[in-house]
Amino acid sequence: MTEHTVGSNSRRWRWESFAGGTILQEDSFRRLWLGRLCSHTALNAVLYTLLVLAVGNGESSSIKSALFITAYLLPTATLGTISGVLVDRLPKHLVLAAINVARFGFMLVLIMSSTDNLWTVYGVALLVAITSQFAAPAEASALPEVVQSQQLTSANSAINLGGLISQVVGFAVLAPMFLNTIGPRPLFFASAILFAAAAAFFLTIHTLGDKEVDLDSTVDAVRDVRNQFAEAWQRLTSDVASYMAVIVTVLASTASLVAVTLMPRFTQEVLDIPVQNAIFVFAPAAIGVVLGLRLVQILEKRVRRGWLVGAGFVLVMTSFFSLALVIPLGEVLSGATSMSETAGRIVVTIVLSSAAAFSYSVLGVSSRSLINERIPIEFQGRVFAAQVVLSNLASIPPILLAGVITALVGPQIVLATTMIVLSVVALWAVAQASLRSSASAHA
Repeated sequence: MTEHTVGSNSRRWRWESFAGGTILQEDSFRRLWLGRLCSHTALNAVLYTLLVLAVGNGESSSIKSALFITAYLLPTATLGTISGVLVDRLPKHLVLAAINVARFGFMLVLIMSSTDNLWTVYGVALLVAITSQFAAPAEASALPEVVQSQQLTSANSAINLGGLISQVVGFAVLAPMFLNTIGPRPLFFASAILFAAAAAFFLTIHTLGDKEVDLDSTVDAVRDVRNQFAEAWQRLTSDVASYMAVIVTVLASTASLVAVTLMPRFTQEVLDIPVQNAIFVFAPAAIGVVLGLRLVQILEKRVRRGWLVGAGFVLVMTSFFSLALVIPLGEVLSGATSMSETAGRIVVTIVLSSAAAFSYSVLGVSSRSLINERIPIEFQGRVFAAQVVLSNLASIPPILLAGVITALVGPQIVLATTMIVLSVVALWAVAQASLRSSASAHA
């Protein structure tokens, strides 16, 4: 074996440790991955900046953050079903390219407007949310069209790794760097460039452009959107494993969104740090994501994906519930070491947020791979759209309640109560699915 071959195999092994080996050598997948990387990096930076501009500091920060996140989730109520139908019938590379061209335009609006105008901040957040409603199912359902079935776990791991990079760069690098130095407008300009690059990458994924567009049938499908969506939902519920994967992913997403809503109040009251610097506490959670991506590829060879989904959900709930105990855990750590109580709380928060990121990573990869594998491609756009719809609609009441109640009882009690309620809902869903499955088998 030559030295070149040894070096090549070594590099391949290192990439496989995190994202599934040679998957990025597939041209169509590489373009999809790079497009998502550019798009999500810009999106994360913009959303964090808009959140800081909308929330700021003060006693009502939790309520403001709840209102901002709710405004971002509201388009789901009207566009969720339509987006799934359109994604299943239109070429996905054109859908994704058009979405990022629209986001490019939104950045120009932010550049030319005043960042002190909250109407502009909320308006752009609403428009970005509309594009995300179409982007999420398009990106998820595009995966089986650019990779083979045996590559789904590796591809989803690579997708999650790209999501991690975009979160670190967007949340922890770009947004804080611009906000603490030259301000938000240059950030919006840089984000516009990234959105334009993403549109170019998506547009050149030719394997997603093989589908012929029948405008008449597409229009008819949109008009008959309820039946189209009901058909996909019936197909999903007929497969218990896929159905439960969607449900627990929805509940885990709700838990994470509630945690994000509580973040401003949590960082101010519990950790005693400014809101704009909170990201530096949660940035180390990236380590948990990387470990999750590595472990899920090992476990899926030995454990059924359904069990991985369940284990990931249990760990997510446990990690978030433990965040409610940061103060007593921080006191224990500071008493056992020479660090201050504040430093102890920050260390405990870093560890628990990393555990939450690890378990959410395992849950996300195994759940998406399971749906990609078990649900026919022609239904996947609507199924992933349904997941987005359920995630957002299920999150709005807890988010609003969390924003209001946190001002009265504090973020720790709200966080713990939310995790208990979501865990009970998960157990109820499992029981219902098991009964329905038993009844079908008996029939």
